[in-house]
Amino acid sequence: MPYKEMPRFDTGLTELGDGIYAYLQWDGGWGVSNAGFVDGGDEGLLVIDALMAPSMTREFIEGMRSVSEAPFRQLINTHSHADHTNGNQFIEGAQIVAHKNSRLEMIAARKLTVEAARVNPPRGEKPGWIRDAWWKELEEVDSPLPDITYDKSLTLHHGGLSIELRHQGPAHTTGDSLVLFDEQKILFSGDLCFFYSTPLCRGDMENWMDICDLLVMLDIEKVVPGHGPIGGKNEIADMREYFEVIRNQTRQMFDSGVTVQKAMQSVDVGEFNKWPESERNAMNVSHLYGKWSAESA
Repeated sequence: MPYKEMPRFDTGLTELGDGIYAYLQWDGGWGVSNAGFVDGGDEGLLVIDALMAPSMTREFIEGMRSVSEAPFRQLINTHSHADHTNGNQFIEGAQIVAHKNSRLEMIAARKLTVEAARVNPPRGEKPGWIRDAWWKELEEVDSPLPDITYDKSLTLHHGGLSIELRHQGPAHTTGDSLVLFDEQKILFSGDLCFFYSTPLCRGDMENWMDICDLLVMLDIEKVVPGHGPIGGKNEIADMREYFEVIRNQTRQMFDSGVTVQKAMQSVDVGEFNKWPESERNAMNVSHLYGKWSAESA
């Protein structure tokens, strides 16, 4: 694949039609995710993801309030990760909806946070990917868990729109949700799509490739990714190609008895190395080794 630089986009709202809005954040790097909402008129607002740092969520709320002062009704968490759920508490009054595994992952993450604070009080060490400017404000985060969970699929009806939540198995995480507006041909993918940046796998990369194949077959025209600009099937195909390259290289090394440390250093994904957050290549190799080692044990 010839390298494609991320197109420039601004942080803020983009109206997609029928009261559906995306909220994008430049440049989609670590912790800098996208969100969205539906203006349902008298039915209030349905929100999709809640962002990382409180300051981000407050700016997102300001954007929503520039469209409507209606109350928040529901909040969909596309998955468990902090850059999509830390802002849950600020979407006040909303029922939180997520896949059942996403709720379990959030509970497990809380336990790890408590343990880290016990070992290294008061909060544990700051993860390297969290910006210094966020660390202080993250002290106020106390993200509530989802109120409503589902297994395979769930359809919400809001403002005259039908919104289908689908879980296609583990991929980016074990609890990813696709948020599909079928009639409008719009998809909010959460982190099942990273556009123009390196994806991070913590679930099942091979199933994620199958999900990419599914998405390319769907009748969709606009995809709001978890990170990056609005795109479509071409960007999904690029991401799928990345997975195929890194999966095949890593499998060859694994089958040849190359150590995981050597594989993490040796993997070469070609033009995909130019994508931002290329440090995730080694992380993805490590994840694949762990999965295959467990399967062959």
